Amino acid sequence: MTKNSPIFLSNLFSLGVGCIGLFGLLGCGSPPSPEAKPVQESVQSLAAEPPVELRGFWVDAFNPGFKTPEQVSKLVADVKKANGNTIIAQVRRRADAYYTSDREPRSNDPDLAPDFDALQDLIDKASAEGIEVHAWLATLPAYKEGYTTTDPSHIWQRHGPEATGRDNWAMLDRPGEAPGYLDPGHPDAVDYTISIYLDVLQRYDVDGLHLDYIRYDGTDLGYNPTALARFNRLTGRTGIPAADDPDWMQWRREQVSNLVRKLYIKSLAIKPEVKITAAVIAWGAGPVSAKGWEQTRTYREVFQDWRGWLEEGILDIAMPMVYHIEDKEERRQWYDQWIEFAKNNQYNRYVTIGVGGYLNYIENSLNQIRRAQKPSATGNTAKGQQIYSYASSNVYSNADLKRKEKSRLDLPRQPWQYAPQSNDWFYRSLSEPSSYVDPATGKTYETQPVWEAPARPPDLPWKSQPTKGAIMGTVELCPEVCDSVGLQLENLSDTSQTYIIKTDGSGWFGAVSLEPGIYKITLDLRDRPSKQIRIKPGQVAEVVFE
Repeated sequence: MTKNSPIFLSNLFSLGVGCIGLFGLLGCGSPPSPEAKPVQESVQSLAAEPPVELRGFWVDAFNPGFKTPEQVSKLVADVKKANGNTIIAQVRRRADAYYTSDREPRSNDPDLAPDFDALQDLIDKASAEGIEVHAWLATLPAYKEGYTTTDPSHIWQRHGPEATGRDNWAMLDRPGEAPGYLDPGHPDAVDYTISIYLDVLQRYDVDGLHLDYIRYDGTDLGYNPTALARFNRLTGRTGIPAADDPDWMQWRREQVSNLVRKLYIKSLAIKPEVKITAAVIAWGAGPVSAKGWEQTRTYREVFQDWRGWLEEGILDIAMPMVYHIEDKEERRQWYDQWIEFAKNNQYNRYVTIGVGGYLNYIENSLNQIRRAQKPSATGNTAKGQQIYSYASSNVYSNADLKRKEKSRLDLPRQPWQYAPQSNDWFYRSLSEPSSYVDPATGKTYETQPVWEAPARPPDLPWKSQPTKGAIMGTVELCPEVCDSVGLQLENLSDTSQTYIIKTDGSGWFGAVSLEPGIYKITLDLRDRPSKQIRIKPGQVAEVVFE
């Protein structure tokens, strides 16, 4: 490792008012400014300070990148040469491991070197160069035809759609078909998934844990029998809700947020300095105002409320995948709408912009990075960029285009040619003046760098200099599971800081960004005594009702 506000559930409400009410503990503006430099610091030393900006590459496991010691060495060298500082490596593809695990089977990827711990080798080599490593685990996907092992210990073999009763954890559509995801409405699937992240956190010295596919795969999904039974029991309903039923949509949205919250707080209790980041959706047109958020495809189609996660404080860095083609006017507008929204909706956390290099020509990706680096119209800045992907950094190294004729023919420069060496052209263009000869047209394009000098990743002051604390616990007082039991948290020294939260499907609850002090916790269960607990800065207090 290179070297740390409560709205707690989607339907939480506060008993306070104004900015010291529902969102008071988060604050109402942009993230805090960096600590001021001492007055006596010389101009020369200030000039020597490296810029602060996350500069990352997503390195997927469906392509070469870190599967052999030689690939890892090249990856680290390429990122360093580009003046990057963060590698987000996909070490879990479909519930398989590119690292040493006793919880999930080793990936059946034939390109993974035998007995090679790709994650550990990457950590060793990257940290020696001052580069952060974020372990990217695909969160809910567990099956992909042709890629998933038939090992009987694999989670899809044990808890896929063929399993019966509560043992079936699969995300299903209304007819019962499964796209290959686990369902976040199933408590056992959630707890299993979190255990995989925590296992990596405890055994590897990573700088970050990265969530991906932390969402439903569409509006018509979520009909796992256990999840559906929970929804009906908790809402007093029967039958099967329509895909666009508002209550059913909100309930599914809450299940995704519950998973994020639980992972964040449990990680905070183990290694508070580790960054929790997520690749999040930015499909279609971006919201042009805060009110437009709930009309986005992100919020309505896949039930991913990443703005709410930042607002609550249960995600350190949101990395919206703003993958739009620069050559198409409408898509260019979508890109600009999303990055403007992202810069202005960080709350007391961070956003870094995901650039879809695989869709664009080199100079177009550089132009998108420049716009990501600029302040918004109201003066807010994102905290960096990351590029998708290391293996397909531009349209000429995008191997998928070899089999996607329509997408290939839709490009403005023809005929398209596969040129994997163009990755090296792109890496170089990030950090130095460069040029390349376009494989399709033969025209020479000259470019100017966007990462001209090395930079350091941003510090997370809410972790490195914490002033607030967190709480988590379980309620074990019900005949079966205490699902969605309400709790009231009251700061005894300031009763305006009173909050209502709920347990999840396992009876677990948690909240972050609590002001230090003694809190009274009261259950929404008859004849059950309250408890008091002290919240300390930078710590997670734990309480059990049994």
